[in-house]
Amino acid sequence: MAQLRRRQSDFEGLGARIVTISFGPAPKAPAWLDETKSPFPLLIDARRETYRAFGMRRSLRGSWNLTTVRRYRDLMRQGRAWRGIQGDSLQLGGDVIIDAAGIVRLLAPSKTPLDRPPVEVLLAVFARLHAEAGPAGG
Repeated sequence: MAQLRRRQSDFEGLGARIVTISFGPAPKAPAWLDETKSPFPLLIDARRETYRAFGMRRSLRGSWNLTTVRRYRDLMRQGRAWRGIQGDSLQLGGDVIIDAAGIVRLLAPSKTPLDRPPVEVLLAVFARLHAEAGPAGG
């Protein structure tokens, strides 16, 4: 989230609209938005229909591996509070880019909670879409 937030103006310059989708409990959404300082709209998908539609799976091995545990440890050492397990700790997420016509241009289901495409990859997809749209679409 921090990478997206830091590059928000780059995404906006390419006409991108970023939306976060979570299956977490709606009452906890304001705290999450405050903690992450997310400037993006947050939609709640409690039934995880979006997750299933894009092949985002549940995985014990993927969710709770040594790399993930170390990351949480490092965040706590940096002063982030442990909020406990929020919802289904086995559910993995991912990144999806859908163009204005509803065509999926990037689908990257995560293999672990830390497995996300680099922000440069996301920007490159949006740059290509922006170029295809031409002056009228930008």
